[in-house]
Amino acid sequence: MRRNLLVVVLGITFLILITWLGTIITTIVPQRVTAQVQTAQAGPYQITMQVNPNPPLITQPATLFLQVLANSSQQPVKNAHVTLESDMEAMDMGIDQVDARSQGNGTYLASVQFSMSGLWRIRVIVSLPGTNPASAAFEVTAQ
Repeated sequence: MRRNLLVVVLGITFLILITWLGTIITTIVPQRVTAQVQTAQAGPYQITMQVNPNPPLITQPATLFLQVLANSSQQPVKNAHVTLESDMEAMDMGIDQVDARSQGNGTYLASVQFSMSGLWRIRVIVSLPGTNPASAAFEVTAQ
């Protein structure tokens, strides 16, 4: 009877210790910070992305502001179909897809919910009628 009680107490103590160590490690290990403004090339387009709030929180959706410009003229790309695909790099959480809404003047807005803290890849796909889709990837660290 005493031996069983000792095994249970040692098991609970071990679980508490492992949980405490996990908490300490996450505060010690530096996390990659999401850049305030990120720009990438996607075929004939230049895409600039801004995340609000930065860093995005897992408790509420983040708003992603996108500016799409033509590389050759630096003019806003209007009436494009802009899609965002988000997937977590460290763990297979599946790929979430959302369409961005045009705000006019080459600006697009999307709301993305990050379900877990860590590094996420956002793939922005831009397509216009009669053209091949072009994409660019961005990194976002959710907390």
